Parts: sequence; C-alpha cells; structure tokens
Amino acid sequence: MKFLFLGVCLILVSSIESFSQMHDKPPQHMRDKLIQLENIKIIEVLDMDEETTLRFFSRRNELHTKADNLTKRSDEIIAQMELIFKAGKVYTEKELKSLIVEANNIHTEIVKTKSEFINSLDDILTTEQIAKLIIFERRFRDELKRAMFKGRKYRNRN
Repeated sequence: MKFLFLGVCLILVSSIESFSQMHDKPPQHMRDKLIQLENIKIIEVLDMDEETTLRFFSRRNELHTKADNLTKRSDEIIAQMELIFKAGKVYTEKELKSLIVEANNIHTEIVKTKSEFINSLDDILTTEQIAKLIIFERRFRDELKRAMFKGRKYRNRN
C-alpha cells in the first residue's frame, strides 16, 4: 500500500507539468489540486494495481506533453491572427487562410493524438477499463464546466 501511495505521489508530481493548457488559467495551486483529484479518481474508477497505475500514468503524461506542445502552437497561431486584427495590420487572404489551415491541422493532430492514446491502452488496461476511462474523462470535464459556470454566476451576482 505504501508503494501504491508513493507511486501515485510520484505520478501526480510528474503529471503537473503535462496538464493541458486551459484558456482561463486558474492559479497554479488550483490546477495542481485539480490534477491530483482527477488522477486519484481515475485510479479509483479503473481499480488499477500499482504496476498498471505507473504504466498508465507514464503513457498519459506522454499524451499530455504532446497535447500541451500542440496547444502552445495553436495559441501562437491564434495570437498571430488576433494581432492582425487588433493592430489593423494589412494582410493578404493567402496569409489568413494559411493560419486558418495551420490552426485546423493542429486541432486535428490533437484529436489524433488523443485517439492514438486510447487505442494504445489495450496492453495496459482491459476493454472495460478503457470504456470506464472514456466515460470518466467526459463526466469529469462536464462537471468541471458546470462548476466553473456556477462559480461565474455566483461571482457575477456579487
């Protein structure tokens, strides 16, 4: 049990850096707590043993690193587009189309990377665990959106 706890702590620390970028970035300590909560819930939902947990989170961290890098590239492209409009810069239709195509390609690559991750899990998780992971991730994301929306509504009333 000590090794499982130690393994989870090790994974949590290493996964903090690979958390996907959010547009409205919460303070770092909030993001860290959110990552810890998500990881603990995943371990509970999938009922993984120590070895499986380590292998799973290692692979998941690779996904997050790739997704983070792609997201940063996407953010840079969007910033370029914003700069064009905010600065009243002269642009050609070709330049703008090129940026749009690049942003779309990056989005497609993010989706492809996530799909490859799910498909790669069959040597670590059972089919049932993979299905539970997909369900969990969707519900967790939805709960987060609801909580954020609820928090915004509360702040706007004050």
